[in-house]
Amino acid sequence: MSFTDEFRRESHIIYPPFSKMYFEKYFYRYIEKLYSEKKITQELYERYIPVFWTELQFLHQYIKHHLQSAIDKLSKGKSYFTVVQHDDGICLINMPNNVVVFGMGGVGDIPLPLTYDNKELFENYKNNTKTVFCSFVGSLTHPCRERMISVMNEPDVVLITTDIWTFRIETEKQELFLDTTSKSRFTLAPRGYGKTSFRMYEALCLNSIPVYIYDDEWLPYKEVLDWSKLAILVHIDDVDTLYNRLKEITDDQITEMLNYYHSVEHYFTYDGMCEYILNNNTII
Repeated sequence: MSFTDEFRRESHIIYPPFSKMYFEKYFYRYIEKLYSEKKITQELYERYIPVFWTELQFLHQYIKHHLQSAIDKLSKGKSYFTVVQHDDGICLINMPNNVVVFGMGGVGDIPLPLTYDNKELFENYKNNTKTVFCSFVGSLTHPCRERMISVMNEPDVVLITTDIWTFRIETEKQELFLDTTSKSRFTLAPRGYGKTSFRMYEALCLNSIPVYIYDDEWLPYKEVLDWSKLAILVHIDDVDTLYNRLKEITDDQITEMLNYYHSVEHYFTYDGMCEYILNNNTII
């Protein structure tokens, strides 16, 4: 293929810093291993575009011309696929129509979960007693979040707004988020800069029900999962009724939702995401 290590440079910037690696890199290693073990066909392997888009877009703008040249050499008579985590999707180059983009942050052809691979991070928190009705710990990176704060300012709702989170998050902030979320029956997970939020999946890992507040929905796996059993879904236009809606949800309903999540949680692991991509009808 025309894609070399030049297009898989490591920026040494990881966001969120709780993550061990970007999914783009994990998927690259995953498919390389399958191919070396002859568990996937050469035809499928050669249709994958092995680029670490997020890290290139952090640090390597100068590579645009070389990357566009490589993309332009793709066969017009074949279909290809690639994966991207970045909230802006692929913005270094012009992608041709015969490439299917699996996107995590809110841009692409097929949604993937915006999650990360660090189960150990949640181990000491996930069984905490739920002493908080509802919470949000984060920054106000979108008008949806500002609107949510204005209507959810209730005595039993913990709202902690912080500075914009970067790839350097202080340990105290991390522990505050994990501790508060793990003790919450509901975790407010409004969209941020991108159409979704890591908080959706962090909440589930901490046995808290995520409340996804959106203006432009970005939900993965809708053809195989029932999202009404996984999360509370609220369009921003309906956020005024959210508090009362949450108050009506019973303990039994929460238990049912968490049980459903645990029955499908493999989809939200990096391995599960890799399997979903390679079995997707759009590329097989």
